[in-house]
Amino acid sequence: MKRSTFQTAAQALERDGYVVIPGALDGAWMDRLRCGFDHAPAQASGTQHVEVNDDTPEVESWRALEQHSALMAAAENLMTRPYCLNGLHGRNPLPGFGQQGLHADCLRGRENDCILITALWMLDDFTLENGSTRVVPGSHRITRPISKAYAQPLARHPDEKIIIGSAGSVLLFNGYLWHSGRRNDSNRPRRAVQMGLRRGTPTSLKSTC
Repeated sequence: MKRSTFQTAAQALERDGYVVIPGALDGAWMDRLRCGFDHAPAQASGTQHVEVNDDTPEVESWRALEQHSALMAAAENLMTRPYCLNGLHGRNPLPGFGQQGLHADCLRGRENDCILITALWMLDDFTLENGSTRVVPGSHRITRPISKAYAQPLARHPDEKIIIGSAGSVLLFNGYLWHSGRRNDSNRPRRAVQMGLRRGTPTSLKSTC
């Protein structure tokens, strides 16, 4: 990652709680990751889910994301070492599905320091029509829980922003940020790899995330 890109991304993460970095994955890497979706079943929720294990096609390309320079730069800026992988899977809301209520990926503890970074690697374009992620900028600094009204799937927050990005981009955000998926109203897939990088070691992870 270029120094200027890193500085801009770091400022956005601190100010807004999220940043989109275009061109994080090249075409060949995306093609390898898409192989994981070829035979993955759809859940009852209408979402195709890829569990990552030794039998996942091109599994090393999935696991290599943990060391991607964009994710490492975000971790170095927001968290103190050590940190480790906290979840890695593929998600593809099928047409007509994917609507979620606003939520955070991590419960806030006594400290306000970032303890989790979520990364969404876009394997298809994220558009208004296919249910791309929505975020509430700056909500990572709000200490109170999300109200039940805004946590309802069909509720809209007045400050929410819909993330638009080209395939190959990555959306990085603070685990405290309010966000959610939206319904895929297109007739095309919206494949993404979702992962978390958590402060701590694998044996010290708490149940707050």
